[in-house]
Amino acid sequence: MGRLALLLFLVFAALLILRALRLLLATFFQARPRDGPPVSIEGEMVRDPICGTWIDRRLALAARSGEEWVPVCSEKCRARAAAGPNDPGQARADRAGAKGP
Repeated sequence: MGRLALLLFLVFAALLILRALRLLLATFFQARPRDGPPVSIEGEMVRDPICGTWIDRRLALAARSGEEWVPVCSEKCRARAAAGPNDPGQARADRAGAKGP
């Protein structure tokens, strides 16, 4: 009985030490954000500046408009953002078309 208790204690101690090592290593080797588009905030809704659609930031595509990164909803909007400034009338027409009949 004493051997079984000693064995269980050693297994428990080994698991405890492994968990402490894992937590220690995780603090030193965490992934750090790289340069590029800003890090997204979970659950944040943003408006596509091209067509006006509201999208979850996690699902948005990143497009470069001039010197800044903007969130867009589709490849079509990404291409229009890269092409240059929008015609405001065209953006209104896109929003009206997106709402449906």
